[in-house]
Amino acid sequence: MTIDEAKMARNHHGMAVFGLLALLPIASVIIPWDFGPLENQYRQLMAGHSLSPIVIELLIFIAFFKNEHLVSDFVRHSNWIDKIVGTVFLSAMLYSFLFVSHSQLLFIFGFLAVLIHLLFSLSLFDNMKQVDRHTQEYFWIILGVSVIGYTALWAVDFLVHPPTERDWIDRVPGVTNVRWAGFFWLSIFSAGLALARPSSLKRLFPALIFGAFGLTMTLWTGTRGSLIAIAFGTICAIVLSVGYRKFIIKYCLASAIIAIAINVYAPVPHNQYGMDRIISRLQPNDVATRGGSGRTELWKQTAQLARAHPLVGHGIDQFQKMGPEKTLGFKGPHSFPLQLLFSVGLVGLFTLLYGIWRFLGMFRLQVDKPHEIAALTFFSGGCLYSLYDNFAYYPYSIAIFTVSVFMVFKPRRLLSSIST
Repeated sequence: MTIDEAKMARNHHGMAVFGLLALLPIASVIIPWDFGPLENQYRQLMAGHSLSPIVIELLIFIAFFKNEHLVSDFVRHSNWIDKIVGTVFLSAMLYSFLFVSHSQLLFIFGFLAVLIHLLFSLSLFDNMKQVDRHTQEYFWIILGVSVIGYTALWAVDFLVHPPTERDWIDRVPGVTNVRWAGFFWLSIFSAGLALARPSSLKRLFPALIFGAFGLTMTLWTGTRGSLIAIAFGTICAIVLSVGYRKFIIKYCLASAIIAIAINVYAPVPHNQYGMDRIISRLQPNDVATRGGSGRTELWKQTAQLARAHPLVGHGIDQFQKMGPEKTLGFKGPHSFPLQLLFSVGLVGLFTLLYGIWRFLGMFRLQVDKPHEIAALTFFSGGCLYSLYDNFAYYPYSIAIFTVSVFMVFKPRRLLSSIST
């Protein structure tokens, strides 16, 4: 095989991986067969825990990633502090599993999901070095089309199985609440920026299909979370993407004008939908219950419960069983820092901070190309999103976030030298 043939083979490999990842929105409906009001146990498990991305990651890992020494190489080249921190963290999780967790079955499912994602992330990083920028741009384009396809499946489901009033909130394919569909709207808005070209009106028009769609659905579903995340991600893109600032500003303004115009005339199916909900919730009066949707009280109660096991936490995926009484069944406390403290305690928090410190020592931020702008928008918007919603709980948002991280952070040196 010649060098050109090997390069083409690697790109085909990368396109298959990124193509499957980009189809996650549609897969989140198809794999659990999340249609209609009637639910069986399989659908409750797959859709309720958003496990479709984990299934896709596992299939990709088995089918495409052949470097069986990747994990052992990573461990071998980690320094002694890394190994101590990892051992302490795993020991803390084992203790919470044996002596604290209410549902050990949920712990096992959650731990396996985390393990699969970690293995997939290592493999994805190894794969990122083998694909060109065009393949990474295609990822965002396919992802944008996939979100539109996801929305179309949602519409077809409601046409075939007419919703009750409560269904507009809870019976949303791929997620268990319409607010968490906001992760999809953030991703498609970000995807439009992969078409960015400096001062190029020709590229602006196809990009607006994604940008206007994302903002239109955000406003129509009354999702403040994705609106704030989109605004913050756009600001970060404008600040850090010097050569593309005019395009990004035009993209954002044009998308907003189109989205607002559509929502002025679009019918609202439920009082929890529409721009009026967003505007009324952002009013300064009664912020604790209106502006925060009860989050303030939820965070206070979660913090109090976290103090019961401050070092090791209550265990992975235990919030729905051991969280505040009024919110039993919730997947998380709508805040990643509190979710971390509740689940894995101060040991987990220290491990995360140490991991971020090590990561920043090995990688540097680089935003020079359109696909990196799209990744930066999702990454920065997602960081803020995780502070006030369950962005860091659902595998879909975590998977796209991981891809975004590897697109905007480039290694300072080869993985094999991280111990030096």
